[in-house]
Amino acid sequence: MKFQCDAKAIAGAVTAASKVVNAHTTVPILNNVLVSAQGDRVSVRATDLELTLENAVGAEIQEEGSCTVPARLFTQYLANLPVAAKLQMQGTSTRATLKCERSNYEFYTLPADEYPPLPEGQKGVHFRVDAKEFRDASSAVTFAASGEEARGAVLMGTLLELDGSDLTMVATDGYRLARRHVALAEPVTSPSKLIVPARGLGEVVRVPSDGVMEATVIGGQANQLVFQAGDVRISARLVDGQYPNYQQVIPKEFDKKVIASTAQLLASLRRAGVVAGDRASMVKLAMDGSSLVITASSDTAGNAYEELDVERSGDPLTIAFNAKFLVEILNHIESETVALEFVGALNPAAIHPAGNGASDRQLYILMPLRQ
Repeated sequence: MKFQCDAKAIAGAVTAASKVVNAHTTVPILNNVLVSAQGDRVSVRATDLELTLENAVGAEIQEEGSCTVPARLFTQYLANLPVAAKLQMQGTSTRATLKCERSNYEFYTLPADEYPPLPEGQKGVHFRVDAKEFRDASSAVTFAASGEEARGAVLMGTLLELDGSDLTMVATDGYRLARRHVALAEPVTSPSKLIVPARGLGEVVRVPSDGVMEATVIGGQANQLVFQAGDVRISARLVDGQYPNYQQVIPKEFDKKVIASTAQLLASLRRAGVVAGDRASMVKLAMDGSSLVITASSDTAGNAYEELDVERSGDPLTIAFNAKFLVEILNHIESETVALEFVGALNPAAIHPAGNGASDRQLYILMPLRQ
């Protein structure tokens, strides 16, 4: 293998792929990225066997072929090259030679034919969606997935429901729930449900490509969902299991409602959260008249008091929440005003962009804390 390419371009591809590498793997070749030169493109691939990312850049190919290079060394080397430089690379099964201007490096490699192949199997469910909308929706949902292995792989994943021209994305950790609807670029032929690891969708969020993103299930033993956007291909192993019936968590009716400035509410909660602390991080929201009062207290930090003018309907209510969870939710509300709907002090609350029908597109459910 021998080629020349833009150093900045391949640095971006290697950096993106390296994020997939598991630093604690016991399989030596999984510490490497696979570099392949073919036609007029160089592809860079990394995998931990659960998640695979492949990116391609344009190059002048003198000799087609492949080699594997230690991801950490390769990333650090490329990060320190001049921005406008050209990289010359030559690779064999035992070493890779890299030249840039007056520098010359050799890295020890492992045989490319030992690198895990891309998943293969019968193609199943296929859908197409606007890449930016899918990235935005993934970002607005995946944060609510569980990060605790003890709660199971299902809750560490994100549910994708495909039905007609609609894609519904749902994530929950048992304390909060995020739901977002996205319009598909074209209808699917039959409804289906897929559970994708939140980590896999997190890599999709980083893909800068615009246009249409395509996703295809590779069935059989592979059981992967493969995303293709521009020069980037991401394969994530699907989670086997039954996703909880999230509809049961969403209250059918609310009798109390507050509409507030998203920016003002977010800023107030961030300040109050400083006092609330790191453990329960409790803040209390008291609604009466046309005011929303936010308070927090701590034996070590002191007391916090914030007051906002809001639009309110229904009886007065005082309810407590985890400040961090509220802030994370509000970080994904893009509208100028946000609606908070309640039933009682111990019932789940709904948070969504204010406006008619806004909750149909984006909705968050948050469990309160006992005061």
